[in-house]
Amino acid sequence: MFNDGGFHVNINGHKIYGYSRYIDFYREIVTNMADGDVLVEVGSFLGQSTAAMGTFIKDSKKRIDFHAIDLFDLSDFSDAPHYEVIEAHGGDFLAAFKHNLKETDTLDVVNIHKAASIDAAEEFEDRSISFLMIDASHAYQDVVDDIKAWYPKIKLGGIISGDDFDFEEVKQAVSDTCGETVMIYPNTTWWFRKQFVTLEEQKHAKKPGD
Repeated sequence: MFNDGGFHVNINGHKIYGYSRYIDFYREIVTNMADGDVLVEVGSFLGQSTAAMGTFIKDSKKRIDFHAIDLFDLSDFSDAPHYEVIEAHGGDFLAAFKHNLKETDTLDVVNIHKAASIDAAEEFEDRSISFLMIDASHAYQDVVDDIKAWYPKIKLGGIISGDDFDFEEVKQAVSDTCGETVMIYPNTTWWFRKQFVTLEEQKHAKKPGD
């Protein structure tokens, strides 16, 4: 384990470095999905959570359409462990990501998009996605922009989720944008079901039972 909070997870005999605290959440998501459902992960990093989701999908034998979106590039937030992994693949972040999926036998069930979150959202039709995970930038405005860009793409009854609710900017952005219907699983992953066509209506909805 590195001192930046990252850790390795062994997936199908291959260790992948990352920060995914929602692998059990992914398992439950796949259990409740059906053939034809579209699942999208925004912020795939080196593929730790992506490979986990891919494994759950393959094990389920369901015909699920899974998409992974990331810039796949080093940034100002990158630290020593990131550089070490990328350098091992000739400086190619995307190659490192694909290597991890190949080693976990999940490359064939992942549609890879090398793109910014907002741009990638335009590739999907409105109300086409059953599940969305947002785990990209943790900056307040970026989280708000991601939610606003992707909300129309989610089916009514679909799930919108993200991680790092323990980051103050993430928590504030989600609360300001999504209102009171947000739930936490189990302590850092936020999620809610899309109940209304517009985000403004969703924001003012009450929690079940209120």
